[in-house]
Amino acid sequence: MSFDALFAKWKATYNFYAFIRDGIVDPEYYEKPHILFILRDMNCQTERNLCDDLANDGSGWKTWNNVGKWTKALLDGDLEYPKKMSTEERVKQLRRIAVMNLKKEGGVSRTAGKELMEAVQAQHEMIYEEICLCDPSIIICCGLTSPGITGNATLLKDYVLPLSTEWMSFRSEVFNRDWWYYFTEINEKQIPVINFCHPQVTNLENLRGHDLFEPLYRDMLHIRKLFLKNASEGDQKNDEI
Repeated sequence: MSFDALFAKWKATYNFYAFIRDGIVDPEYYEKPHILFILRDMNCQTERNLCDDLANDGSGWKTWNNVGKWTKALLDGDLEYPKKMSTEERVKQLRRIAVMNLKKEGGVSRTAGKELMEAVQAQHEMIYEEICLCDPSIIICCGLTSPGITGNATLLKDYVLPLSTEWMSFRSEVFNRDWWYYFTEINEKQIPVINFCHPQVTNLENLRGHDLFEPLYRDMLHIRKLFLKNASEGDQKNDEI
């Protein structure tokens, strides 16, 4: 099934007032290893093609500025944190990835946890089909569990992904915490699913602004080292950790 066919089926099945199309931002620049970022929903009340927005102007600055930086860490391994990222550089980075919102209907600035879970439970087959079309080498789930809302990686594990390992963890290189992950099977490949914070996170261990975003960039470099060293050959194994 193509993206066009899947989204046509999705829209025909559910009575969306504001369907948000996403997926591979720009197939021409979708290089291996394939990075798929999964977010919750979008603050938007009209139908929208997120991929077109990202490929043309990089969309909103805060979420996508950080996703652009994380992409640079994962794909380039650039040790220097890009404190400033121009619109042109952001667009360049975002064209290299795939992005998905679990909830395809536009929402408001703060995600409603119950609505998100209900959407994932009801639409899990289509969510899985879209993930397979993106053919990821790694999935970065942007959104941790917090009061009233279940984390993206947990929603995928519980309701979407048919085959997955038990939870495992690795130690952050900069924070006093572990990041959790598991492996799942996508298109007959073992793919790591990383439970990570949202790119608009404002406070983690009392760090804010660039004092927070630079350490997150460092942990993305760490994720590259742990999970992506063999991704282009499809040779990821659980024992890489």
